[in-house]
Amino acid sequence: MMTPASSAQKILLGTGLGLLMASGLALISGLISINNPSPGFIVIILGVILIAISFNTKSGTGILSSWFPEEDNENLRIRVEEDLAFTSKEEMIGSAWARLEHTMLSKELEGEE
Repeated sequence: MMTPASSAQKILLGTGLGLLMASGLALISGLISINNPSPGFIVIILGVILIAISFNTKSGTGILSSWFPEEDNENLRIRVEEDLAFTSKEEMIGSAWARLEHTMLSKELEGEE
């Protein structure tokens, strides 16, 4: 199984290369001219940026490393188990407070009657 960083790297690299290929076709057909800067150059710049980001993402560093970590299955399993344990602990605390509040309100209502 691929890590999230590897998957993101392949997607970014493929998208960047696709944008560069589309830009090359636009240059060949004359839609984009090197002599006249046009908004079409944004596609070229975006392609280069995506390719540059893809190399940093593969190594687990760069601006997307927090979204696409470089972790194996064991580290992923441990992180998910910790998140689940934290969530269940929070739910237990919340339900304990709800039971305590219910008990206190019931006693208060009994005292008024």
